Amino acid sequence: MSTPPYMTLISEVLPVIRRDFVIADPTLLNPNNANPLYDGEWLQLDTNYKAARGADGSGVHEAIVPSWQLFAERGRYDTQSIQKAPLLFIGGYEAETSIYLVTGLSIGDPLVVQDVTIDGVTKRGLAKLPVGSGEHMIVGYVTRLPTGKVRYYKTEPHWKHV
Repeated sequence: MSTPPYMTLISEVLPVIRRDFVIADPTLLNPNNANPLYDGEWLQLDTNYKAARGADGSGVHEAIVPSWQLFAERGRYDTQSIQKAPLLFIGGYEAETSIYLVTGLSIGDPLVVQDVTIDGVTKRGLAKLPVGSGEHMIVGYVTRLPTGKVRYYKTEPHWKHV
């Protein structure tokens, strides 16, 4: 079982630009929701320029558009009242998260965003670049593997052909 905090920033936060975005489904900001947003979960912008989980939870659903990390703890009253939440939007940083898929990770592996199961519910987290051909949206690289977490360097989202 994973316990909060689900994301810990290792780098200084000052060079990272965070932006507040309206949440597409503000009920996910309520900590009593069946599947609330967790700190460190990856969100993408929908067609209305609102932050959304980006998948319906019915499978792997690797992100095919850029995603950014939520930088707010679950249950914050300010995010619930204004229905906005901060995303780490511009700049590279090093962080650790427990919202990831453990399978086959090694130091240096490129990471993508996809559905992962945490505490029995589906979240958007990090996973190793899948085997096979095609285009993949890379969001970072593994730098360390502490117990129960993955440390990674987050880069600007970019495409990689394999």
